[in-house]
This record gives sequence, C-alpha cells and structure tokens, in this order.
Amino acid sequence: MNSVDLQPRDVILLTGAVGLVGSSLAAELTSAGYTNLIKVGSSDVDLRSEQRTSELFESTRPDVVFHAAARVYGLMGNLANKSNVFIDNIQINTNVIESCRRWNVRKVIAMGSSAIYGDSVPLPMKEADVWTGPPHASERPYAHAKRTMLAQLETYCEHDGLSFAYCISTNLFGPNDRFDEQWGHVVPSLISKFYAAKASGAPVTVWGTGSPTRDLLYSCDAAIALRLIAERGQGVINLATGESHTIRRVAELIAEVSEYRGSIAWDESKPDGQKQRSYDVTMLQSLGFTPRWSLKEGLRETYNWYAANASTARH
Repeated sequence: MNSVDLQPRDVILLTGAVGLVGSSLAAELTSAGYTNLIKVGSSDVDLRSEQRTSELFESTRPDVVFHAAARVYGLMGNLANKSNVFIDNIQINTNVIESCRRWNVRKVIAMGSSAIYGDSVPLPMKEADVWTGPPHASERPYAHAKRTMLAQLETYCEHDGLSFAYCISTNLFGPNDRFDEQWGHVVPSLISKFYAAKASGAPVTVWGTGSPTRDLLYSCDAAIALRLIAERGQGVINLATGESHTIRRVAELIAEVSEYRGSIAWDESKPDGQKQRSYDVTMLQSLGFTPRWSLKEGLRETYNWYAANASTARH
C-alpha cells in the first residue's frame, strides 16, 4: 500500500466533527491550510443508516475521509451498554468504509482504539500484535467492532486499492469531550467530579484502586498526530504519547490544576479495567510527531475549558 498525501484543495470529510477528536482536528486542519472541510456530526447524518451514509458521500464526493464518529463510553458505560456499543459501531464503521470504497475516496484515516489489543500482548504494545489474543473482557464488544473495521479496511485495501491509516488511539482527553461521571472516560469524568466538589466542598470518590496505568493524549496533540498520519502515514499506527501514568497520579494532577483542597476516596468495589497499558510509538515518531503539551498542561487546559463551559458541556 502506497501512502497518499493530502493536497490543500482536497475535499475532506470529517465524521464525528463536533466531538472531542473531530473539533480539535477541524481546527488543526484549518490552521494547516486545509480549508475545504465538510464537518458532519450525529445531528447532521445518522451514519448507522446505510442509505443516509451513501447519500452523504454521493452529495459531497470527498477525496479524503477522517472517520472519527463512534458510539463511545468509558469502562462502566461499555459494561452497561454492550449490545448498543457493538451494533452501533458496527453499523457506523461498515457504512462509512463501504461508502469510501463505493465513491472512490483516495484515502481514509480511521480512528481505532487501544481496546483492540489483547490481554496477552507484551508491553509496550506494538502494531504487529494487533490481532494477538482476545481483547480485555471489560471492552470486548467495542473492541470487536473496532477490529471489524480494521478487517474491512485491510480487505478493501487488498482488493480495491483503498489507501488507509488506522489509528490505534490511546485514551484521549480535552475540550468538547463528554464529561459523564457515570459512563464516561476517566479524565473527563474526574474533571466533572473535581469541579463539582470544589464548589461544594465534598470529597471526591474515584472508582478502583488507582493503580492501573494509562497513556493519556491531549486532543490538540492528537489532532496534530492525525494530520501527520494523513499526510505521511499508512496502515496501522499507534496514536499515543509513549508515556504511562497511574490513575492515582492523574487524579492528583486534576486536584492540583483545579486547586481542589478536599479529600480523595478510592472506591475499590468498582473495577479497575485493564491493569497496564503502554504503547510503542516508534512509527508515529517517525512521521515527525512529539507531544507539545505535557499531561499536566493538557489537564489544566481541559479543566479551564470545562470550568468556563460547565453549563453547556456535554455530560
């Protein structure tokens, strides 16, 4: 598979454009000189519908597609919504990638997930091990839907010549995330908790033991990486920082940037999820990527954004 470079005049379709990844990516692409963007959110087109998705592609005829739309939850949300997580993502991904093939898209950059890696994969996880072993049980329906998208991309590349990059994304965070304390990902749910606790003076309860490690990538850095991948990359690529932090350390940093002075309690009756995650980012670094924001800086930017937008932020 040959890499297909982006051109300034390319018609670029961005699915999931109003979410965490899509909003940062749209800003990054515009800043880099790609102004012919078609931004689509779930309120614009229901990508679960084959007909609506095909109509979108027929009317826009994109040269390049960034596919960031997904049904996304955190650990508890994935456990509680297994069927919806699986079928919605299967439908969205299948319809978008099939339309890329049908309407002769030159290149698709698809957002995968680190959930697709199996429990038996040695650390740091390498792209060559993407099919090794079953995914962790806590995220298996979501992971299988994302694995299916990769299988579809590989098939269409081999049979139809569709050029693609599949980004195995680590945990992302930043403005325009979904700050859902019950079903959301760890960083936005904690930011919402610390913001509320700072106002009320109540203690903050964090699920699990705090010992699991995660590689956390700020959304503005992720957008830069995705642009570089689109311009220079191909195939399966880990989208991560290459550094891991314990959940306990993340909570302490959020307490620091929020200036929260209360206590933190750990609810060990809640699951930790996968114990350790770290990724080999050699391939991403070879494209010229290094993070511009430290974890603390990214958390501060995200907390400040949420504090300024708490009443209208997605929850």
